[in-house]
Amino acid sequence: MKSLPFRRVFRTSFLSFIFCLFWPYSGFSQETADGFLAQGVAFSKEGEHEKAIPSFKRALELDPTLEGVRLNLGIAYFKLQSFEEAAETFQQILERNPENSSALVFLGLSLQGQEQYEKSIPYFEKAGKLDPDFHQLALFNIGKAHSQLGNFEQSAEHWNKAIKADPGSELAEGAKALLKLQADKKPQKPWHLSFGAGFEYDDNITVDEQDLTTNLDDFSYIFEFSGAYKFLKTPKLELEAGYDFYQSLHDDLAAFDIQSHIFSLSGSHELGKFNLGLFNFYNRTTLGEKDFLEILSASPSVGYAVSEKWYATLTYAYKDTHFFDSPLRDAQNHGFSFGNFFFIMDGKGIIQLSYRFENEITTGEEFDYLGHYVNSQVKLPLGKKTKIILGHKYIFRDYKNVTVSIGEKRDDFRHTIEFGVAQTIYKNVFGKLDYQFIDSTSNLASSDYKENIASLTLGVSF
Repeated sequence: MKSLPFRRVFRTSFLSFIFCLFWPYSGFSQETADGFLAQGVAFSKEGEHEKAIPSFKRALELDPTLEGVRLNLGIAYFKLQSFEEAAETFQQILERNPENSSALVFLGLSLQGQEQYEKSIPYFEKAGKLDPDFHQLALFNIGKAHSQLGNFEQSAEHWNKAIKADPGSELAEGAKALLKLQADKKPQKPWHLSFGAGFEYDDNITVDEQDLTTNLDDFSYIFEFSGAYKFLKTPKLELEAGYDFYQSLHDDLAAFDIQSHIFSLSGSHELGKFNLGLFNFYNRTTLGEKDFLEILSASPSVGYAVSEKWYATLTYAYKDTHFFDSPLRDAQNHGFSFGNFFFIMDGKGIIQLSYRFENEITTGEEFDYLGHYVNSQVKLPLGKKTKIILGHKYIFRDYKNVTVSIGEKRDDFRHTIEFGVAQTIYKNVFGKLDYQFIDSTSNLASSDYKENIASLTLGVSF
């Protein structure tokens, strides 16, 4: 009687061994496409889309024709904001079944996730026609696409149709909210103009480009004009041409009157999370009614939003400077800068911190230098109509060769403290008060000085 339990244990162990040996091929196997599909769906319901994707992929490997796998895989990608992979998956579904309305809707949403708004519209239109259940959703998203493209009449038309389709739905409430936001939002003009006039007091008239310090003070009248026209604007690409004019007229020292004309061309292009930019300008300046200098510059840049409150930029700048009366100072300048912009007070205030390195190569070797520039600035709102600006600039220029007049290499150190107030007086009319203190230290006497500059400007902008 004692041998009975042993026989039962042996028989149970043997049957378990046989079951394990043949389990992968048995009807109880979980290694099936249906099993992995069910597993993926379970992960998705729990919001674990990263875990769901391998299950859906394994299901496709086992049975590429299994219904519903690709749609669930595409939706998992979409939930993870992997819009490119999602769009590719939905395209595969539509290649097999061009009238799959769910795939059409999600493909449209995935394209909008990539900011390809114009491409998304036909997919929503087709889905809305094929499936009445998607009619309102399609109208809502077509309206969003047109709004992003700047087609505000079309967006309002589609949102109104979405409201009429089911007035009591959440989509209808969303369409009403977007219509109100769009109505409150002023359409951006492709151009802007600004005029300003005022006066300036300078207690030490200097011309940095010529290392000239007068130790004389003077008042001057200043006139400014700025204009720009944005001749191309899409959700990802912008191109703008601009012109800036500046004129100073001194009371006594007319030889230091400055007139400058700056022509600019700039562009930006969004590439994923990056913003690529290019700024080009040509500057021609006269000093005392005589041709003084001209500058040609090109600056490509890349920007990246590190977070909602931090934007960083990396810029290379090339500058070619020609002096009409001082050919030895003609120069080519290569600069690299790193900038940081921190948004505070709900985006109304900005803190800027930047560093720039320059290598200037001139015709006259004594003017060659390596430059280091550190800039910090804070812009803060003071009420609804007033902004204050506080800033500090530090410059160190390490000259490479001996300066003949002093018999040694030259070193320049400069601190500039800035304070400004901008006030909206009435609608487009504004006033600006600016003050600068410059403390320049150098072993070249003409570049060793202190200077105070104060200006008051009134202007109008459109």
